[in-house]
Amino acid sequence: MKKKTLIFLSAAAALALALSACGAKLTAVTLPEEPLTLAVGATATLEPEFAWEGQAPDEAPAVSYASADETVATVDAAGVVTGVAAGETTITAAVGEVSATRTVVVELATETLTVEEMSLHLADGAAQAQVTVQPAELADQLTFMTGDEAIATVDASGLVTPVKEGHTGLLILAPDGTRGKAMITVWSGPKELTLAAGDTEATVGDTVALTAADETGAAVDAATLTWSSSDEAVATVDAAGVVTVTGAGEATITAETAYEIAGSITLTGKEAAKPAASSGSSSSGSTPAGLTGTGGGSTTPAPTGDAPEGWGTHGWFYVTTDSTAFDLQNQLRAAVGAAALTWDDSLATIAQSRCEGIAVDFSHNGVQTRGENIAQGYADAASVVAAWQASSGHYQNMINTSYTRGAIAHMYDGDGCHFWVAVFE
Repeated sequence: MKKKTLIFLSAAAALALALSACGAKLTAVTLPEEPLTLAVGATATLEPEFAWEGQAPDEAPAVSYASADETVATVDAAGVVTGVAAGETTITAAVGEVSATRTVVVELATETLTVEEMSLHLADGAAQAQVTVQPAELADQLTFMTGDEAIATVDASGLVTPVKEGHTGLLILAPDGTRGKAMITVWSGPKELTLAAGDTEATVGDTVALTAADETGAAVDAATLTWSSSDEAVATVDAAGVVTVTGAGEATITAETAYEIAGSITLTGKEAAKPAASSGSSSSGSTPAGLTGTGGGSTTPAPTGDAPEGWGTHGWFYVTTDSTAFDLQNQLRAAVGAAALTWDDSLATIAQSRCEGIAVDFSHNGVQTRGENIAQGYADAASVVAAWQASSGHYQNMINTSYTRGAIAHMYDGDGCHFWVAVFE
C-alpha cells in the first residue's frame, strides 16, 4: 500500500512539471472591428485571434460563442453566424474570462430590383428614377450612380439630372450587392413637330415649300430634319422640305428629328386643266406636216366604251395619235443633223395599244419596238417632248440616227390622266 501511494505521487509531480513547461497564458481574444454584414439566411464564420504571454500552444483554445439577439442572428459552436432577420446584434467569442465582441448587421435579401430606362430633355431638368424593389423595405437603402456624370448625374434619392446630350448608364445597388441597370438618354430639340404649307393642293409639276415649327411655334430648320413621302408617285420631298408634285392623288409628307419626334402633312396633287379632246391632234387622216411618209399622222379621238382591264374607276378615255409631238421630235432631230423619222401607221397602232398598257403597268414590260419613250402626267405635246428632251436616255432615243420610222400616241381619260408613248424602228 505504501508503494502504490509513492507511485501516484510521482505521476502527479510529473504532470505538474509538464504544465509548467508549456504554461503560456492567454491574454486577449480579438475579432475584427468592422461590422459583419449578412443577408437574411446567409452565413459567415468568425475567426477570432489570440494573444499569449509566453509561447503560444500548437492548438487554439476552445472558444464559446453567444449571440445577444438570436432573433436577428445565431451563432453555433464553430463560430458560424447565420442571419435570421433584418436588424443588428452582437456576437461574443470567449475563452474563459477573456472575450471579444463583433457587431453583426443582417439585411434583407433582394428579391427584385429593376429600373426603367430614362429619356430626359435638357430643358426639363431633373427626373426621378423609376425603381421597383422587393422587399419594399429596401427602397431607402439603395445606392445610385451614373456611368458618365458629364452626361447625367444622380443623387442619393435617385433624382437624375441631365447635363448634356448623350447616353449613359444608371446603376442601382441593393445592400446585398444585387444590381439594377438602365440606359439614360439625354436629348434636346423639338418635343413636338408641326408641318405647314402655303397650299395643300398643287398641280402636277409644281413645288411646295414646307415649314416646320416646334411645340412653342418656333421655326425648326428644315435641313436638320429627315424628310419622307408616303407615295413618291404623287409627291417627292428633298432635304430642305421642298415637295415636288409628281402625280395626281394624296401623299403624306413626314419630317423627323434625330430623336424621332415626327410631324406630318397631307398634300393633294392635281392634274393640269383638262385640254379639249382634240388638243395636239389633227382631225384629218393626212400625213403630219414635214413628214415624208404616208398614212394618218393623227386620228380623230373617240371615247371607248370600256376602260382597259385593271384600269379601276377610270370610266372612259381617248386614245389618239399625236402629230404635234411627232413634229416637235423631228425638229429636235433636225437640230442635231439627224434625218426626220417617217410616220408609220402600224407603229401608231402599237403606240396606241401601249398607251393602254402603261395605264395599267407604267413600265417598258410590254415594249414591242426597238425603241420606246413613255410618259405620264403631261397635258400637251410640247410638255412631254420637253420632258423627254431633258432626260438623257429619252433624248438619245429621239435623235438616234439608226431609227427611220416612228409614231406617237396620247391617251387622256375622264379623270384627267395623260399617258404618252413614242415608238421607234
